[in-house]
Amino acid sequence: MTGITAYSTYIPRHRLPREVIASAWASRATPGAKAVANFDEDSLTMAQAAVWKLLPAAPDAIYFGSTSAPHWQRSSASLIAAFCNLPAETATADFAGSLRAGTTALRAALDYVTAGSSARAIVVGSDSRDGAPESAEEMIFGDAAAAIEVGNRNVIAELLAHVSRSDDFLDEWRRDADRYVTSLASKFSTTRGYEANAIAAGQALLKRASIAPENITRAALASLDGRSHLNVAKALGIPADRVEDSRLKEIGVTGAAMPLLLLAEALDRAQPGDVILCIGYGDGADGFLFRVTEEIAKLPRPLLAPGSVLPHSSYPIYRKLREFLREDTTGPELSNVLWERQESQNVRLHGTFCPLCGTLQFPIAPICQNCHNRDGLVEKPLQRRGQLFTFNKDYLYDSPAPPTVNAVVDLEGGGRLLCQMTDVDESKVEIGMSVELVLRRMRGAASMHHYYWKCRPIG
Repeated sequence: MTGITAYSTYIPRHRLPREVIASAWASRATPGAKAVANFDEDSLTMAQAAVWKLLPAAPDAIYFGSTSAPHWQRSSASLIAAFCNLPAETATADFAGSLRAGTTALRAALDYVTAGSSARAIVVGSDSRDGAPESAEEMIFGDAAAAIEVGNRNVIAELLAHVSRSDDFLDEWRRDADRYVTSLASKFSTTRGYEANAIAAGQALLKRASIAPENITRAALASLDGRSHLNVAKALGIPADRVEDSRLKEIGVTGAAMPLLLLAEALDRAQPGDVILCIGYGDGADGFLFRVTEEIAKLPRPLLAPGSVLPHSSYPIYRKLREFLREDTTGPELSNVLWERQESQNVRLHGTFCPLCGTLQFPIAPICQNCHNRDGLVEKPLQRRGQLFTFNKDYLYDSPAPPTVNAVVDLEGGGRLLCQMTDVDESKVEIGMSVELVLRRMRGAASMHHYYWKCRPIG
């Protein structure tokens, strides 16, 4: 049996109310707010956060799907594997070029497992797209990531069928030289592009699985506008009350992550025996049918409990945060020699463990700081949660959101890390508060994106 074995999502804590956008341009606001990545987040950091929730058991493969990957020639999936401290034998692949990148990666992973090449693979869809200022896309685009683990053991949702179709219809695109997504959004684009492909994929899927539409319990349908997915469901004969909310009002249209995000939310509420339909759109469509098994009752659901939210009250501040690292063209050139030497410590977060006294210390050192032993020291991965030992607030550090909170964290199991805090109200920082380490983008070399660890409050 091949199917889904686990799921997770990552939604940034920051929210931009659409009325704030509308006020900046003296235009009419659509309801709700959209999730926006912090200035130090991108599609890679969000994907890593979603994948990390499905560990520590190591998968055989990591598949990453996005239209906004930070590199054109560097594997985001391989970077995610390294930052998750996965072994070199982990197969990695990147999927791009279409809003279907997430679902195409999901199909590839399911086929990979079905063929016997893997027992467990993680698919993650992540996007942080920019719509042009004062455009409809700026109003509705949101940032998020979702990870789906597939395998052949402890399956919580068995794969019944999947289909794919391609259609080079011109509705949304972004060239290699473009910063913003170009859209020909119109009723024609919606009906000829999205609805036509999603309906065709859904009909082919139901026919292949010999399932009547009234037997669909939940439908996770990616949507470009928060409305058209209901037209697809109606055309397929699926009652509207069985369609997952598009989350447009709370999160926004999240690109390659959207179908996987809605699939995860459907699984979070599903019961054994439920049949879930999932459709992703982009230059065609991918469709999947899953039947929920008794294994899902073993999960401590709900797994997707909402966390704390940090709203933006100013559009200029939002734009400043959005532009900060994009404009970073300064800094020293990178050395692959230095990168290689520090990968275990700074990427995989390894410390030094002393077998004589049991001390785990960070950074890696040739001598135990506790008992001064030099023999038998080994590298050991650090835990990624801890307590705030001390902190200060730096108002002079170059940051789009001063002050920068510098923290010293005592990690669970040992090790002390100096890092910056993020996703935090600086007035609420307290010594002893529980924090978690998160991967974030830093200011670094002019020729390369630089990532390192920060901490943020848990919850």
